[in-house]
Amino acid sequence: RHSFPAAAAARPRNMAFATAARVSAIAPRAAVAKRGAVRRVAARAAEKTTPKLDINEITATLAEKWDETENKSTVVTYVAGGVVALWLASSIVGSINSVPLLPKLMELIGLGYSCWFVYRYLLFKDSRSELGDEVEAFKAKISGEDEA
Repeated sequence: RHSFPAAAAARPRNMAFATAARVSAIAPRAAVAKRGAVRRVAARAAEKTTPKLDINEITATLAEKWDETENKSTVVTYVAGGVVALWLASSIVGSINSVPLLPKLMELIGLGYSCWFVYRYLLFKDSRSELGDEVEAFKAKISGEDEA
């Protein structure tokens, strides 16, 4: 007779073992006869081609950009302001989350806005192309290509 621990039957490591464990839990003798028929498949992961992250190159690029910057005090002020704004936004969201019913109201507002956005921009082909045009115009404005 074969007996498997309950933990092994509940959480098998692979499907071949899972099938054998289920069958043996039901009929132990049938499991012995069926085990030979179970196929075992080994899967091998292919080599991943992840881009190499070179810390020295990143720091060199950042140092070069910093040296090219004329108003260093302005950049530092903007970065500090961004950190303070992020902290402030986190505090506001945390305080809103502690008020009863307000988080659910915010979820409903977000769901309503998402539904409106899908209806307005994504549902029809004309509006999708309009959204694409607006995104391209915004990208051109940000990148400086549209300086007219």
